[in-house]
Amino acid sequence: MAGFEFEVDSRNVSEDHPEGLAIELIPSHLAQKKARAFLPEITGNEIVIGADTVVILDGKIYEKPGSAAEAVEMLLKLSGQVHEVITGVCLLSKQKELVFSEVTKVYFNVITSNEAEFYVSNYKPFDKAGAYACQEWIGAIAIKKFEGDYFNVVGLPINRVYQELKKF
Repeated sequence: MAGFEFEVDSRNVSEDHPEGLAIELIPSHLAQKKARAFLPEITGNEIVIGADTVVILDGKIYEKPGSAAEAVEMLLKLSGQVHEVITGVCLLSKQKELVFSEVTKVYFNVITSNEAEFYVSNYKPFDKAGAYACQEWIGAIAIKKFEGDYFNVVGLPINRVYQELKKF
């Protein structure tokens, strides 16, 4: 969308983090780990973008659900609540590194168990933090509003990344 040519690649990087790290810093820490996994391979003017997104409600991180039951449970906890989505980003080249994060507040309507079960069985959100993707059905029926960058909730704050890349 921003006009960049890019290649998507990934490495198996442990998503553990130091004990006691403030939860709002976890996405940036993980984004940095993901980007640095490519450091030995960076050549010339290449830039690696590492990112990690978490959903936080009441001081607790809602990661990717491990089962359909866990996904439904997560969605019902988000129901009627305001939660934060934080995406950490790391821009990395051979010469420098920049790490930042973006926060978006998401306001969920109250949803029923049937709606949560329908979403989980039809959209399979098992690779999504908080068990949902805002660009899918659940976003249309459950998200009342966003405070901040919509694309941050999708998984990458494109506007901020674009602005930082121009300076990078």
